Amino acid sequence: RHLSTAMFLSLVWPASAAEALRGVSADARPSFNGPTFRCRDGGAEMPSARVNDDYCDCLDGSDEPGTSACALGAFYCANVGFKPRVLPASRVDDG
Repeated sequence: RHLSTAMFLSLVWPASAAEALRGVSADARPSFNGPTFRCRDGGAEMPSARVNDDYCDCLDGSDEPGTSACALGAFYCANVGFKPRVLPASRVDDG
């Protein structure tokens, strides 16, 4: 079964900024909404613009769910059509 071009593009380029938050499950997205983000470990708070900026600001890696910047980071993969998985951040963009 083939995806239509429109369906493929909707998977690659989501419609809203909230949907575009790479590496975050829908359940976890609310903690990334708003003008600031607090690390899951409670260690730091920063402007939301620093999330997924490819620099690890949180010791627990929670500010970089969509990059491989943090050694302890985790990436949520929706794995459309299959079972969703959480992968080590080191596997983000590894080909």
